[in-house]
Amino acid sequence: MFRNLIAATILAGSAAFPLAVRSADAKGPFSAIVISGGDLVEPVTIEGPIDDRGMFGPEIDDPLPHPDAIYTVEFLMMDDRRSGGTISYYPAHDGLPAAWRTSYGFFAVPGEFNETFTSHLASDEAGVSALWYIVPGAALGLAVVGGGLGGRRLLARRRS
Repeated sequence: MFRNLIAATILAGSAAFPLAVRSADAKGPFSAIVISGGDLVEPVTIEGPIDDRGMFGPEIDDPLPHPDAIYTVEFLMMDDRRSGGTISYYPAHDGLPAAWRTSYGFFAVPGEFNETFTSHLASDEAGVSALWYIVPGAALGLAVVGGGLGGRRLLARRRS
């Protein structure tokens, strides 16, 4: 009796394992995905149909340390555009691959899909555009120079 119980437990666990691993895949195709969070100012919607094949690689360890920008990805169903689920996207960083974080763990993002995915984001691995530093610096420089010239003129008029 005890052996039968152990055998049934092992058999049930063996049968459930492939189902649990397979359920980490998305249930697509999807009508669209909505990307938010990270360093995005507003959500980005990628219209589909989007096939779920090729989105998930093998299961990986937690990509520590976590990147500064972690994105939330919501999948919208084909039939009525209701939410089909939400997962997190961890961009590649510090030599670690890009990863999906699901309720089942972390999964690698295949290279080809990752390139397509990141092309829709405002910034990429290179970081913030140099214009974010140049434009405010130039504006500040012009304000200082303009203020200095205006101040000189004002003083020159006062003296005369």
